[in-house]
Amino acid sequence: MLRFHVTAGLLALTVTLLAACTPSQSDTAVEPPPAAPEEAQAPDSEDNTASDTPATPPPPEAPAAPTTSRTGTFVSAEHETQGSATLTTQDGVQTLVFDEPFATSDGPDLVVVLHRSATVLDETPPPAYPLTEGDYVVLAPLTATTGSQEYVIPADVNAEEYQSVAIWCQEFNATFGAAALN
Repeated sequence: MLRFHVTAGLLALTVTLLAACTPSQSDTAVEPPPAAPEEAQAPDSEDNTASDTPATPPPPEAPAAPTTSRTGTFVSAEHETQGSATLTTQDGVQTLVFDEPFATSDGPDLVVVLHRSATVLDETPPPAYPLTEGDYVVLAPLTATTGSQEYVIPADVNAEEYQSVAIWCQEFNATFGAAALN
């Protein structure tokens, strides 16, 4: 009989502990997450106008698409040169862009130049097609002999004064190819 009372007592104690340790429905209610800053409610007032809520800044403007002003196709001179060049302007910055099919031969000291004449190859003797100082401005060293590439026109260079682009070897004063910009 003692065993019955001990067992009954332990059972009653277990039920009491389980009831006390089990969360009630009010304890398990999930609170909604706090409102995001955009969803924050305006302070309580009778006059709830748009001026009471913070203004959402407009999304940033997308950069303007580049505009093309002139383009030309390369003609071979001392070395085979192909592809095209395009003069573009975006956000006030002028850039000379060579297309993906652009290709020329490798050589020492190759640079990209803007030339004052549209017919630079007609005005210089073959085979080297040398350039005359003062008729061109060097933009930059040629970055690659093939593929798409871009050259920023310095702000102090007025691209409108130049009628063509050329790939030029400074070391030997030899023009590899040129494109009249129309």
